[in-house]
This record gives sequence, C-alpha cells and structure tokens, in this order.
Amino acid sequence: MRKLRVTVYTITGKQLFLRVSPKLCRECDLTVRAVHDAVKEEGLEDRVEVVVKPWLNNVFRALAVGGWHPPVVVVADRMYHQGTVPDRHRLRAFLRDRAAGS
Repeated sequence: MRKLRVTVYTITGKQLFLRVSPKLCRECDLTVRAVHDAVKEEGLEDRVEVVVKPWLNNVFRALAVGGWHPPVVVVADRMYHQGTVPDRHRLRAFLRDRAAGS
C-alpha cells in the first residue's frame, strides 16, 4: 500500500545558503505542527508520510502546484493550503478521507 504524501514547504530554516529565523514566519512552524498533529490524531501514521521542505530550495516545484506564499501544504501533488495555518479539523477530515482512498 502506497502512503499518501503530504509536503509542507516552509520559508524558515535553511534556505539555499542562508538560515531564515522562525520569527519571520511563525505560521510555518505552526503549519508543520498542525500537519503532524492531524496525522497523529487521526491515527494515520502508517498511511500518511509528512515531508517538510524549504520553499526557496524547491520554489519551482512549489510554484508548479500554485504554492506562491509559504507555508504551502501539498497533498498528493496538489495544493491544499497556503499562506496561513490550515484549520486543524478540516485538515484532519481531508487527510482521513484522502488516506482512505489511497
């Protein structure tokens, strides 16, 4: 069984040759935590893979799915949410439904 991949593109952390402070984008850290928590709360650890990537290093891939404003949440190569922290309840329901279908 193939895992559902959730990729979160953030602007904080190591970006190309520099390090961006978490103070610049508090939403980035909160989004990563929200995605991890949603997967755990739904018990989807064995069916969902969460990958966190630097937005600037992967800018063309993020832009290709419409991810113009970090943090960007991509589920199965389709943009789910960007720019703010996603609603945890909607995210949980979405992941539960998508993981059941994969």
